[in-house]
Amino acid sequence: MPGDNTIIRKMTEDITALCEPCMIYLVSEKNNSKGELTGFKLCVVVRDGIDPSTLETRLLLNTECSVPCDFIVYNLSDWNDHAEDDCSFAYRVENGGELLYVQRS
Repeated sequence: MPGDNTIIRKMTEDITALCEPCMIYLVSEKNNSKGELTGFKLCVVVRDGIDPSTLETRLLLNTECSVPCDFIVYNLSDWNDHAEDDCSFAYRVENGGELLYVQRS
């Protein structure tokens, strides 16, 4: 089951410790013929004022994963602007990805 993998859960925990995201989505995951995770992609939505490129680099440098992992980072205002546009990547993630984490108010 997507997002039910301990590797993905651990990465989600590591990200929340590093940057206090608003949301984390599992965009995609790849598994081998045995059903073992071989890679995944996460979308991290953070509050405005955080530079997505800088945070993406920080995540890549400060997290470890036993399989290839990729990040896409959005500011909350950019996310909100794009998530309603059915031609955007954010829309596809919000409607087809698995929400792994939501920041509690």
